[in-house]
Amino acid sequence: MQAPEAEHRDARNVPAQAGPGDPFSDGAGGRAVSRLAELVGVAQESARGMLEAEDALRLARRRFERAEDPQARAELAAEALDHVERQLRLTRERRQQLDGIEGGLWARRNRLERFLIHARGRAWWRARRKSGASAGRSQAV
Repeated sequence: MQAPEAEHRDARNVPAQAGPGDPFSDGAGGRAVSRLAELVGVAQESARGMLEAEDALRLARRRFERAEDPQARAELAAEALDHVERQLRLTRERRQQLDGIEGGLWARRNRLERFLIHARGRAWWRARRKSGASAGRSQAV
């Protein structure tokens, strides 16, 4: 059993918290800004790839429309298929990235809500829900 002054000294070294953990934390140890910068770069690369594929498709279509040889048209159609598949791959990869971002944001939102419910009580949460504070989310869906 500790002496009362030892307990008091230990309590001073523990940060005061009004609830479970740090509600602002994303669990990434402060890497959120660098992750966002990386995501912007990836988004730019994806957009650039989509535009390149779209330009290539436009050129293939022009050549296809001018071509009379069925074999040449088939080759151009195969080339176009490759470009569309590239766009599908880029889109799928981007969607997966966005799904990951959305999952992280939902987790952060939930941590903040739990913290505020602990700090302000369930009545605050019920009032917030009733007032439509999350109406933006339901409108966006």
